[in-house]
Amino acid sequence: MKKYIIILFVIFGFSSCEEFLEEDVRSFQTKENFYKTEADLNSAVNAIYAFLYSPYNKSGYDDMPMAMLEMITGQWNNVSQWPETGFYYDLTNSSGSSYTLNFWENCYKGIESANLVINSIPNVDFLNEKDKNSVLGEARFLRAYYYYYLVNIFGDVPLKLTPTTAPGSDGLLPKTSIREIYETAIVPDLLFAKGNIKYATPEGNGRVSAGAAQTLLAKVYLSMAGHPINDGTAMALAKEEALAVINSNSFSLFQSDANLTWFDKLNNSAYDNTEEHIWDLNYNYPDFPSSLNTYFLPKEVVFTNTGFLQFGGFYPDSDYLDSFDPADLRGRNNMGFFYNSFTTNGQTYNFPWAVYKFFDKEILDTNPGSGKNFPMLRYADLLLTYAEAQNETDGSPNSTAYQAVNDIRVRAGLSTISGLSQEEFREEVWKQRYWELGAENKTYFDIVRTQQIFDAKQNDFVPIVGFELPSGAIVKADYLPFPIPLREVQINPLLAD
Repeated sequence: MKKYIIILFVIFGFSSCEEFLEEDVRSFQTKENFYKTEADLNSAVNAIYAFLYSPYNKSGYDDMPMAMLEMITGQWNNVSQWPETGFYYDLTNSSGSSYTLNFWENCYKGIESANLVINSIPNVDFLNEKDKNSVLGEARFLRAYYYYYLVNIFGDVPLKLTPTTAPGSDGLLPKTSIREIYETAIVPDLLFAKGNIKYATPEGNGRVSAGAAQTLLAKVYLSMAGHPINDGTAMALAKEEALAVINSNSFSLFQSDANLTWFDKLNNSAYDNTEEHIWDLNYNYPDFPSSLNTYFLPKEVVFTNTGFLQFGGFYPDSDYLDSFDPADLRGRNNMGFFYNSFTTNGQTYNFPWAVYKFFDKEILDTNPGSGKNFPMLRYADLLLTYAEAQNETDGSPNSTAYQAVNDIRVRAGLSTISGLSQEEFREEVWKQRYWELGAENKTYFDIVRTQQIFDAKQNDFVPIVGFELPSGAIVKADYLPFPIPLREVQINPLLAD
């Protein structure tokens, strides 16, 4: 049975000089009277998770900030009526974008919340020291996760590892280099988290596990091995961490059985926080619903029983679909990762190819809300991380790397591979990442670290700079990283280039 985090927003203070706002305060929480007990710290850690959600929640009509990390991949055609997504589709976005502000603001709010917990926990007594370190490990994992997003989206950003006491002074910081943020914050936080979080695997409540920490650490090392750091030691560390997750036997790929295809396990809320899902962004209908599913429902038709609008968001580009092998069940195979027809209540609806990957069948009765989780870390990603890191470290793929890739290929209906050179195997891994992880905000990170993008027309990887997106826009040399939000630069001139 699925459990859910209760997100707690802790209010630290309130004051006003206006008499008409003054009240007789009978119950009031501040930093001085909170963070005093084990229960306080557990609640405070729950609150750190709250800032993960906003980029994946639809607001306005069909406004979805996560789309900004997908438009650059060349995999999608924008069909959103909200103009902001269109700016990223045709590369006309600016520092005034609400999407980049959303990521920036929520990452730093999460970091501030994590810093408060990390700073306070040494002074709080726990019944069990392991529980104390586990709570601290969660907070440090989440801080690392927020910084991992910030450095990949924005490049050099301010590094802050202590709570803010005076926003006008210690809140206005200069940029810190990407390398320093990885080496002094992200990696140490994840090393602590993997060794101290008491849950080995998801507990069904959305809280991170030691397995999630080690998986993210492997991905972090993979990023550090690439652009812009090019750390010569990081690839071997990525291999080591990913192999440890594989050898733990804690996770596995979903497989089709007599009742469900593996695709329908991937998008079935009953399978959230299990097997392939190393870490999910948890939702609960009707108390805490997701809007991501209705965002991806095809807009040309309305087939949900509630009759609510279906928004479309973005559709797979035809070149992306054509790049899949005809035998690949993930491609032009209805109700694989995509679908172009759906039958319900005895009627079949046809529409342009749309994203089926997150389709929650319960949404037929719950639209616009859904209880389906969003995958933040998935075992397929971890397998491909290991395969790439091992091949690069050792100069050629070993049997475990082949097994990792072949497990993904066979599940997709493809034959096994063998006998590839280092270069051939690298390209195969990159292609599988391109096909397997679409619409999960993972391809963007691959583009950042490799500075390559898959050109489906040429069936080859090419430099991101100079690539023509489906919109016809050409990626310029200075397009990535994204600009720091204008509002933040106006507040803090130290962020100006």
